Amino acid sequence: MNIYIHPVLNEREANYLTQQLSTNVICHFNDGSNEFKRAKDADIAIGNIPTDWINDMPCLTTILLDSVGTDNFNGYDWPQNRHITVCNLQGFFSAPVAEEIVANVLSVYRQLPALQTAKTSSVWEKDAIRFTKRLVGEADILILGYGSIGQQAAALFDAFGATIHCFDTTAMKAKGKNGLIEAVAHSDILISTIPATDTTYNLLDREVFNKMRAGAMVVNVGRGQVVNEDDLVAKALADSTFTACLDVTKQEPLPAHSPLWTTPNIHLTQHTGGGCGNENIKKIDVYVRQIHRIFDGEQLEHGVFFVKN
Repeated sequence: MNIYIHPVLNEREANYLTQQLSTNVICHFNDGSNEFKRAKDADIAIGNIPTDWINDMPCLTTILLDSVGTDNFNGYDWPQNRHITVCNLQGFFSAPVAEEIVANVLSVYRQLPALQTAKTSSVWEKDAIRFTKRLVGEADILILGYGSIGQQAAALFDAFGATIHCFDTTAMKAKGKNGLIEAVAHSDILISTIPATDTTYNLLDREVFNKMRAGAMVVNVGRGQVVNEDDLVAKALADSTFTACLDVTKQEPLPAHSPLWTTPNIHLTQHTGGGCGNENIKKIDVYVRQIHRIFDGEQLEHGVFFVKN
């Protein structure tokens, strides 16, 4: 069996993977050159491979994504005469992203950016900053999307005593955007964990931002396409009490000319929210379990189903 590994691994990670597989498995690693010839004969592809490779991979039966999102496969016209199983990393990033959400909220509520600015300027701002700090336990938090990330974040915020509400897929279908706006109007913090779809594109816009309470905060850890970035910048420039923390943006890497870089009350964490030092090792553990299921004839976990055109 041939396995192609698209994410670039270091030597330790590559050895960790191969040592857990049987000797009849041949691994072909991407060295960063993204050469198709390494993937051509693969039975299993690990990672988000380019879709234009798939038709020329006659042995391919399984794709194990290295993400939860399936963005580069959405809209792909899958071969009609073949069955290719696709699995994602559902739930894999829940813990780190939930912690990232809490870290962002705590940073803003406890005025860490302002204190860092004061430190950089060597200015003692104790009296100016001390009484502007807020308590997370006194906040009304609205979590948009209530999957594994939203649920884990809610559990963490519950420990602070915050008031937590969720607006999930069911609520969106029943109440629509007007229902979301009504919920937002009673919120201090809006946390978006939802994916990018036709119905969520630019969902968070000027209308939503302007309905939030004074001193409101938006955290987006889902997909950048959900936020109207022009409206977000306009809101942040017009209201210095408003804050946004973005782990994701519409274009990544973010272009140097984007106003998101320079708007002071917009903070960027550059899609690092799901990261940790042993992230790749943990992913490899998932891939190995899935590969063993294939050998044992067992059903794979976290299958993703696409509508064929």
